[in-house]
Amino acid sequence: MALVPFNELLAEAERGRYAVGYFESWNLESLLAVADAAEAACSPVLLGFSGIYLLHPERECREHLGDYAALGLETCRRLAVPACLVFNESPHFEGVLEAVGHGFGMVMFTDERLSFEEQTEQVRRIVEQAHQVSVAVEGELTALPGVAGELERAPEDLRLSDPEAARGFVERTGVDALAVNIGQAHLHGCRQVRLNLQRLTELRRAVPVPLVLHGASSIHRDDLVAAVGLGIRKINVGSVLKRTYFETLRRASAKVGGDYNPYEVMGSGLSADVLTTARQALRKTVEELMHLFGSAGKA
Repeated sequence: MALVPFNELLAEAERGRYAVGYFESWNLESLLAVADAAEAACSPVLLGFSGIYLLHPERECREHLGDYAALGLETCRRLAVPACLVFNESPHFEGVLEAVGHGFGMVMFTDERLSFEEQTEQVRRIVEQAHQVSVAVEGELTALPGVAGELERAPEDLRLSDPEAARGFVERTGVDALAVNIGQAHLHGCRQVRLNLQRLTELRRAVPVPLVLHGASSIHRDDLVAAVGLGIRKINVGSVLKRTYFETLRRASAKVGGDYNPYEVMGSGLSADVLTTARQALRKTVEELMHLFGSAGKA
C-alpha cells in the first residue's frame, strides 16, 4: 500500500467505524515491531515519533530529525498495509516545520505554556505552511494533564474540551483532526480512568473533523471501545508500549548468564537476542490494541 495521506486513512476509518492507532516509536526495534503488528493484523497504522523528546534540548545525545523521517518513511513505503508517518505533539514550533519539510505525513504542535490565543495562532501558522505541501495537522485546545509525567492520580480538573470552543478552534486554525479531552490524563498506565462519553457525543456533533484520543494507556478498555463507537477515529498509545518493551527487555537481560556471547544476545536476531524478545512482545501488544480499536482486518 505504501504511504497513504493522513486524511485518507481517517476518512476510511470513518467509513468503517473504527479507529487507527498511532503507536509511538523511539528506535528501530520499536518502529519495526509496530510495522510487524500492522501486517500481522492486516491493519492500517500510524507510525511515528515523539515531538516532545526527539528534539528535547536536554537530550544526552542529539538526534537529527531527518534520520528518523527517512527511517519511518521507508518503513511505511514497504508495508503491505496503509501507513502514514506522524511527528507527534511537539512544543517546538521550528521543529514541527522541519518535520513538514522532511515529509512526515502529519504533524502536531502544542505548547501548554502558551495562552489559548497564542496556541491558536501558532497552530494556524503551522497549518498554513503544512497544507502547501499536503501535510496534515492535528491540533488540541489544551494539553492533557500530566503530559510531563508528573501525575500519580487523575487531577480534579481534567480540562474537558468545550464543544463550542472546539468548533471555533477548528474553524480558526483549519486543522485536519482534533485531539479532545473527555476525562483522560497521562497516568502512563499506572492507573485507569473512565471517559465522559456524553461530552464526546457533544463534541462529535459540534466538530467537523475527525476526533482523536490521547493517553490511551490509562483509559479503561471498555471506554476505548465505546469511544470508537461514538466517533473517535485516531487513538494515541505510548506508555504501555514502552512499559511492555522495557519490562520484557529487563526480564530477558536478567536471564543472560555471565558466559554470554555478545554477538548473540545483542543484535543477532536469534532466540537469545534480548532486543528481539522485546520487539516480539511489543508487536503482540500492538496487535491486541489494533483488534480493540477495530482496525484489524481493515487494510
